[in-house]
Amino acid sequence: MHANTRNAIFAIIYFAISGLITAWFIGMKFGYIASPLTIVLANFVSVFKWAAMVIAAIWLLKRNKWVFIRRVGFACFTGTCMLLTVFITRHLPIGSWQQFTYPVFLALFVMTVLCFRAVYVTGLSVKWFIGWLICLAIGMVLQTRVVLGLHPSLVTNEVFRNFDFRQKNQNC
Repeated sequence: MHANTRNAIFAIIYFAISGLITAWFIGMKFGYIASPLTIVLANFVSVFKWAAMVIAAIWLLKRNKWVFIRRVGFACFTGTCMLLTVFITRHLPIGSWQQFTYPVFLALFVMTVLCFRAVYVTGLSVKWFIGWLICLAIGMVLQTRVVLGLHPSLVTNEVFRNFDFRQKNQNC
């Protein structure tokens, strides 16, 4: 099998599994996502940063295109797998806000490190990483403000207590 074909197949597998995990994670809702349309929009926003990177790589890179796309796919996959730590955070004595955000922050951290590594190891300019960070920032703003409708007062005015996992268990 040709190296480019193998890299493309691995990239497709990585992104497909990542998409399924992300859809499952978003579908869990955590009390923040109300409608099926919102879930679809949340998935779209999550895919945005990776799709932008892959499309740019296909159009702009002459060499190491599929190696880079596979490495970016691996970064996406590994970071997305960090969302599965929600199974750990759900058993910690913390509110649902933290149960939701800790795995997300861990996923973002792992994705950022591995995306930088993909850019560095492939020998691309740091501009590729900066471009991804810009897409990530746009995605985070869209996710928090548009999709979830969250704003800083959600954390400070104790609205998150409506979704507190510990309180639900105490009422049982």
